[in-house]
Formats: sequence, structure tokens, C-alpha cells
Amino acid sequence: MTKPSSDPAPDSPIEAFLDELVVGMSTRRPRRLRHLVQETEAHLRDDADRAAAAGLSQYQAESEAVTRFGSAADLVQLEDRLRVTPRAVLARQFVSTGLLLGGIGAVAIGVSGVIAAVISRIAGAAKVVDVRPGQVLSAADCARWLAGDPGAVSCHDAAVADWVDEVVGYRLLLGMFGVAALVALLLLRRRWLPRGRWVMLPAIAGDTIAVTFFAIGGLWALLLGVDAVVVNSGNGSGQWFSAVPVALAALAVFSVRLIHDLRVPGAEPPQGAPLPAQS
Repeated sequence: MTKPSSDPAPDSPIEAFLDELVVGMSTRRPRRLRHLVQETEAHLRDDADRAAAAGLSQYQAESEAVTRFGSAADLVQLEDRLRVTPRAVLARQFVSTGLLLGGIGAVAIGVSGVIAAVISRIAGAAKVVDVRPGQVLSAADCARWLAGDPGAVSCHDAAVADWVDEVVGYRLLLGMFGVAALVALLLLRRRWLPRGRWVMLPAIAGDTIAVTFFAIGGLWALLLGVDAVVVNSGNGSGQWFSAVPVALAALAVFSVRLIHDLRVPGAEPPQGAPLPAQS
């Protein structure tokens, strides 16, 4: 009777290779890692099956398949190189995302100018901009304001009317620049998309920037408006409160998008390079 061997069966070379690959790529996205391991294993198994059909043992067939394929460390290094984004792509990402976020931010400021104009019409110009307590209007400035507004009954009214025009006018002008930026973005997309050059920063990055910007801007405007209410009985608060609803609306939209980005991350884009199999 033959005594059974006490030596353990040799480990599968393919399984050992795949283990090393998983360890080396443990920081990759799970989906990318799964796909890469599946593709690699399929290639190695097919190669080993052909060698086994030619008469080699299973262990020898797997060993030769792994040898022909190359080391797991080489594959990990190749994947690392493929993950590096070229500078030209980064530049296009920043340009496109900057135009989008900058355009939306500028349009939001323009909308706040419309709200400020409505507040001025309903509650009076002083509710939008007014003289702060202790502020003195100089004679030279008064002469200039009165010359520009002959119908004003006082220097104060002429100054406030001029300031409201500036608040509303500058915001509307900035809103027009925002529209121009969004139009430029659409034209750029139409130009780059057919050439395969259209790229933007990952959605989670753009949405995070937008949420931060609108949260800080909205809080800052709210605090300044409250300060005007406390210090100046609400006069001058309109220029700040007019920005709050716009900032909150944009904040809500981008917050929903950001939550979606965090809960449902997008699939990793194709790497565009085949596995480095060797014949």
C-alpha cells in the first residue's frame, strides 16, 4: 500500500499572481480593480489551458503563463502611469470647470442685482444702500451727486440713488459676463467634443467647490444684512439680503448634486490601454 505524501500541494501560480496584483492595487477603485483582475485572470487561464493541452502539467502550464504575462509589479507600475493625467488635459479640465462655475456664480450675482432693484422699488432706495451712522457726506461729493440727479431733494437722496444704481448696475453687468462665460463654455464644448478633447474636473470636485463658495457667500451676505438691521434699522440691508436667496438656491442645488456624487460615485473612465500580455 502506498503511503500518502505529506508534502502540501504547490500553490497555484495564477492564484499567487492575482493575490499579488490585488495587494499592489488595493488603493484603486473597487470596480477598476475587479475588472482588471477579471481580465488578467481570463488571459492567464486561457494561456495555461493551451499549455496544458500541449502536454504540460497544470502547475507548469500556469507557471509558463505567468512568466509570459510578466510580473504583477510591472502591471501595477503600468496602471500607475496610466492614472497620471497629462497637463494638457488638466488645463482643459480647469478651463471648462472654471467657465461653468464662474459663469454660474456671476449669473447668481446678476440675479441678486435684480432682487436688489425690486427691493429698492418696493421698500425704497435707502433699504438697499444708505449712509452708515457717523458717515459724513462731503460738500464736493454732494455737489457731484446733485448735479447728476437734479430732481433729488437732498444730498442724501442723490447719494443713495447713485449708490443703488451702482449696486444694481455692477451686479447686472457681472451677470452678463456670467452669461458670456456660459456661452463660451458651450462653444468650447462644441469645438472639443468631436475631437475627443472635452473634459471637466470630476463632478464631486466641481460640486464641492460650488457648495463651499455659495455657503460662504450666503453666510457672509446674511451676517452683513443682519448687521445693517441691528446698526442702521435695516437701512442698507437690502444689498446684502438680495444675495441670500440666490446663494441659498444655488447651495441647495449643488448640495443635492454633491450628496449624489458621494452616494453614487461614477464609474472610473476607461484607461485606454490593453493589458501588457506577452506572447
